[in-house]
Amino acid sequence: MKKKLTYLLLMACFTYPGSATAQDSSSTINVFLDCRRTCDESFVRDEIQFVNYVRTNEDADVHLLITRQQTGSEGQEYTLEFIGENDFSGVNDVMIFYSPESDTEDERRNGLNQYIKLGLFPYLKDRPVAQRLIIDFDAANEGKQQEQRDDWNFWVFDINADTDLEGEKSENEFSLNGRLSAERVTPEWKFEFEVQQYYEKQTFEDDGETDTFTRESRSAEALLVKSLGDHWSAGISSEARHSTRSNYDLLLEGSPAIEYSVFPYREFTKREITFMYRFTGGLYEYNEETVYGKTSEKLLQQQLSSQIRFTQPWGEFEARIVGSAFLHDFTKNRIGTDLQLDFRIFRGLSVYFRGEYDWINNQLSIPAGGITEQEQLLNLRERATSYSYELSFGLELSFGSIYNNVVNPRL
Repeated sequence: MKKKLTYLLLMACFTYPGSATAQDSSSTINVFLDCRRTCDESFVRDEIQFVNYVRTNEDADVHLLITRQQTGSEGQEYTLEFIGENDFSGVNDVMIFYSPESDTEDERRNGLNQYIKLGLFPYLKDRPVAQRLIIDFDAANEGKQQEQRDDWNFWVFDINADTDLEGEKSENEFSLNGRLSAERVTPEWKFEFEVQQYYEKQTFEDDGETDTFTRESRSAEALLVKSLGDHWSAGISSEARHSTRSNYDLLLEGSPAIEYSVFPYREFTKREITFMYRFTGGLYEYNEETVYGKTSEKLLQQQLSSQIRFTQPWGEFEARIVGSAFLHDFTKNRIGTDLQLDFRIFRGLSVYFRGEYDWINNQLSIPAGGITEQEQLLNLRERATSYSYELSFGLELSFGSIYNNVVNPRL
């Protein structure tokens, strides 16, 4: 009986014959919907009308934090964290909603809404609005909840091809891109393989003269990772590449690596601190002789990287640092950092920061002859540089009515 009751609850669907305007706060609960661009907020507010949506977590009874990760089968896994505030302080819950890759966008958002409704029910059951909720059971799906047989044994394949045509009287552009990938992801093993081809042709006409520029790249990459427990993993990756922009006629690399996670991997949706060491051996054959007088060479390099990511009610923080150096000459190195921060300072005021910076001293493939002005403007060839950066910063201030229930799509 207990098992049957649980099953009925999981299949329950709430409907509410109300309107999308703010309701009496004593009859229902205030919800702060915090889905970080991972859900259709307008659809949630329009379909789930038996709660009040507020603009800040300070006014909320429940802070609903939704994060999303892609699964090994190309589906989407949503983590819904219900955080009790004010009178519900300490009343927290976590739910997981999985949407397979075959779902349409409408199926995905409706499925997510079902889990939101189920998660909100414990906070609503003692409020007057609970007497106006209707619980419906889809009997047609009874008996379909059995574990499904996987005829593909976790294998997922993708084939993509696209082309782009642009033009005007004096110029036109044509590009063709193709991609084939295969992957198999289980709790113990992860395997990924991808082949990609890109071709671009740009033509310019001026005073009866025609100039044509092309860019082409081909690559094949493979990755195999083995889980070594809650905190350790080891793997090996390989790559073969041809690139006119990077001056590679042929690049062949193999890289064993080991990674340590400070927190258990299962907590990655909320917090993550990892350290990885990678050792790479490679053969490099160049389209043109490089600034170091090489047409081909064999090189060894090592890389140490760390990633930090926190997704919490106060916002998001993500940082990454990667350092690498060639073993034959440690002055040929590169250090890259990037930082992202979204932080809610107090009611209605939030700040965001994005930054990237790279110290670059490892461009061994730069051609000796340099690049033309046209190649530089069209980004057809990689240029020598000692650094690169990108920065952005902003503030957002919101004030006024605490409610955010109404959805109006006009114009």
